[in-house]
Amino acid sequence: MGLVQFGCHTFDADLIAFDKDGTLFDFGASLRAPFLAGVERLVAGFAGQSEVRAELYRTLGYNSATGVFDARGPFATSTNVAIGYAIVTVLYQHAGPEQDWSDCEKLLQEEFGPMFEGTRHLKATTRLQTLFSSLSNRGVKIAVISNDDASHTESALAGFDVAPYVDFVAGGDGPFPHKPAPDALLEAAERLGVAPARTAVVGDAVTDLEMGRAAGAGLRVGVLTGASSREELAEAADLVLKSIGEITVAVGPTDQPEPAPDRWSDRPDGQ
Repeated sequence: MGLVQFGCHTFDADLIAFDKDGTLFDFGASLRAPFLAGVERLVAGFAGQSEVRAELYRTLGYNSATGVFDARGPFATSTNVAIGYAIVTVLYQHAGPEQDWSDCEKLLQEEFGPMFEGTRHLKATTRLQTLFSSLSNRGVKIAVISNDDASHTESALAGFDVAPYVDFVAGGDGPFPHKPAPDALLEAAERLGVAPARTAVVGDAVTDLEMGRAAGAGLRVGVLTGASSREELAEAADLVLKSIGEITVAVGPTDQPEPAPDRWSDRPDGQ
């Protein structure tokens, strides 16, 4: 339905399924600061703070020496529920005799989860409004499939004024097995009346691309705005882009040029 330019590659897409964190929003720039702040709030009440901090970093897949998240680690790839269980387990293992499991769960809810609420910490990887509106105007359907909770995903889309352009949203807390299972993508294609072969999947993690492969997506595109390297993504992707800023609506001989999305803008209005 719409010729879309993915870097130098053109694909006739009826549907593009985007990941959220690391794809629509730069992973490190958006999540590192709230992650570090959340960890500090968690360890504040423990006697051996340095030991608990190091264990949380190791368990969640964060290298404090390099400031880089492990592309295969829980924080980069898993659902909020799984991340929460990992955190509470570490806290419980270091808890004093007066603390039980429910105390650790309460600590997680009060001191870590709130760090990621709202949209102020999110840094978009392009002018999302420009990109999404140009795709929608050309008849290309848009899905956002994330391992983050659906409510967080919908809040982010609304906060960046792109919710009206999105035709399908699935979160890690929904009814579908989380990525790399293909269920959410297949459901999006079925609901929107799109053949998987005319669907492009865009994500920063190998699990995004494996979801696309399992669903029979016609194009799998990796982006380097997450925790994965080009080499890691190349094994599962048809092509790898620096960011979704390299995605534009292809211009035909009779078309007026579409405005190109500006890379690295942190708000759709550039503010």
